Amino acid sequence: MNAYRYILRALLVCSFLAGCAAPGEEPVSLDVYRARLEALKDHSFFQTTRIVDRNGVLLAELAEHGYRTWVELDRIPELLQQAVVATEDRTFYANPGVDTGRVARAAVQNALAGDTVSGASTITMQLVRIVAFDPEERFGQTLERKVREAHLAAEIDEEYTKDDILEAYLNVAFFGSRAYGVEAAAETYFDRPVEDLTPSQSTLLAGLLQAPAALDPRSNLAGARDRQLVVLESLVQTGVLDRDEADLIWASPLHLADPPPTPGRRARHFVDYVVQSLPEVIGPQLAARGGFTVTTTLDVDLNDRLHALARTHVERLDPRHHVGDAAVVAVIPATGEIVGMVGGVDYDDPNSGQVNVAISPRQVGSAFKPITYAAALEAGWSPARVLWDVPMRFDNGDGTYYQPVNYDGHYNGPVRMRRALANSLNAASVQLLADVGVERVFDLAKAMGLSLGDDPWQYGLSLTLGGAEVTLLELTGAFASLANGGTFVEPTPVLSVHRLSDGKTLYEHEPKARQVVTPESAWLMWDMLSDVEARKPAFSASGPLSTSRPTAVKTGTTNDFRDNLTVGFTPYLTLGVWAGNKDGSPMHDVYGITGAAPLWHDAMEQVLSDDAMRLTLGGGRLPGDAPARPVSIVSASLCSLSSFWRGQQCERFEEVFAAGSAVDDIGTNFQMLRLQRAPMPGVYDGQCAEVAPGGGGTLYILPPEREDIARQVRSWGSSRGIPIAPRPCSGRALRSVTPSLEEGVSG
Repeated sequence: MNAYRYILRALLVCSFLAGCAAPGEEPVSLDVYRARLEALKDHSFFQTTRIVDRNGVLLAELAEHGYRTWVELDRIPELLQQAVVATEDRTFYANPGVDTGRVARAAVQNALAGDTVSGASTITMQLVRIVAFDPEERFGQTLERKVREAHLAAEIDEEYTKDDILEAYLNVAFFGSRAYGVEAAAETYFDRPVEDLTPSQSTLLAGLLQAPAALDPRSNLAGARDRQLVVLESLVQTGVLDRDEADLIWASPLHLADPPPTPGRRARHFVDYVVQSLPEVIGPQLAARGGFTVTTTLDVDLNDRLHALARTHVERLDPRHHVGDAAVVAVIPATGEIVGMVGGVDYDDPNSGQVNVAISPRQVGSAFKPITYAAALEAGWSPARVLWDVPMRFDNGDGTYYQPVNYDGHYNGPVRMRRALANSLNAASVQLLADVGVERVFDLAKAMGLSLGDDPWQYGLSLTLGGAEVTLLELTGAFASLANGGTFVEPTPVLSVHRLSDGKTLYEHEPKARQVVTPESAWLMWDMLSDVEARKPAFSASGPLSTSRPTAVKTGTTNDFRDNLTVGFTPYLTLGVWAGNKDGSPMHDVYGITGAAPLWHDAMEQVLSDDAMRLTLGGGRLPGDAPARPVSIVSASLCSLSSFWRGQQCERFEEVFAAGSAVDDIGTNFQMLRLQRAPMPGVYDGQCAEVAPGGGGTLYILPPEREDIARQVRSWGSSRGIPIAPRPCSGRALRSVTPSLEEGVSG
């Protein structure tokens, strides 16, 4: 009788206080527990997430706390449901969440023993304990917890159906071996989905709930089988089975599966990137909950090959060059699908192995230049436009000057845009940026997916030489827009997300595309970057930039040799490579052509030589080696710059242009005036006479340009013995010696 009064008094006290607490502590509001029980409505419990490659190959299982896959009640064998009810709570379908008779009996037993020796928890109370209480309170055998448990169980019973409660319990309960819920338990112990369990397997699992760690059938099969006998006896007592049926189930084989190997991760840098991307793809709450299969864009076979190549490349480099790491990114231009991502050669390196260089901002050196040249094409320039590759100083406006330097210290004077890009001439490229405009190039770079902030002048004219820090993935995506006819598609690591429990589609990738340059500009960039002849002066025709099939490619090297890059593309694949050190320490005398380009070449050949891979990248058909030439691309015959500059007879060649753009032919960039005799007094003003004093020769006349460039061009010409006249005198000169005038064409 005293036990009954104690229980009643405790219930009344807790009802008034809306919670219980130890002496000296504030009472805990039941609302705290009710908030946790809200998870029952949307099944927002941690669940296993499977990450697979594009072909279904398992890359990783995310199971930080354990494995769980929520399944609907109709997928759980009826015998398994009946076994759990018969063993854990025979009055489940009749009681209001609390079995008052069992509570009373347990109270008497505990009072007589002076300790908690009997529980009396219903399935509903067990569900409350698992979901609402933290581990410390969950395993505490106190009257206060029992009262809270009973109070909340009664509320749950009023709010949910019995089927809802049983389904939830069978999905949240722990079955040992990191298996939470019946689906994970079936996979863990029997290597099959729960709906395929045999009666023997179902009754064994039902018995594990009493003590899952102690009754693990792999370590204590005898104990698990003894408990199975108790389950079978309960099923007989409740009339679910007759004795013969129970005996037949007991005699049936279990087919216990071997312990599954601890799942390792493949493509670990990429998997980390996928996990990092999931909150944005499907929302942070769903991503945190798990319980789905993520089908990624990765081709793990290709990725394994790229990783092996990167490791071999780093190992083969001369140690004196101090190159410690490499990264590779491969993207399908038309869809933005990331089919390869190697974030470093050694993920297990304790210092910085888990740093993914593919998504780490780095300066990219001259690998940025194609964006500047694409902006120039968009502004109406052409591959034939002449740039001045001469020492130049640009006023920063604060009393300082910016002076770009070519990597070999040599300057080439007038060069066409095609050659300036192909040979990565710094001075010419900075002049191009200055003429096209920093803002225009900055805006295009952002449209092509580079994260540059909001202020173009934080980089100024150094922008075209890679002064901004961007990721290898971003830069590869920008190049992919050139491979995709000028259409940028946001790179993505995820194709789809499906719920494990029922296969429902939670996300399907739809490429987000935007036109960033015209198809004509994109094709001209391909044409310039794949021009082996144009890049011969700086890069040999047989070097690592030359591949078995046509490819467009650009290298980059940052100051102090901290980063090497090579990024190139075909119409069906864009491949970016970085080489360097994760800690940013400089390499020694390693350029993009020697540090990153050999790896880029070998990686690209992995695809170019593999028709099966090309079929995959081509969407089921073998793609062409070069992009289709737009009908609006036209050709024109021009004089070669070298013949003009030597004052020789014009040697013609074919150049391509976007229809409507400047052809850059005769007189566009400068004129040539040949003097057959000594100038007559007064024919030239003093300025021109100073440039070309005395007898005959050739006088080169610049068109109207910014005075700072014209002045520095004349200075360069003077150092080379090449007379270059300022434009102001050209009109008088031309009128004075018209019979002996020969006009050259653009360089």
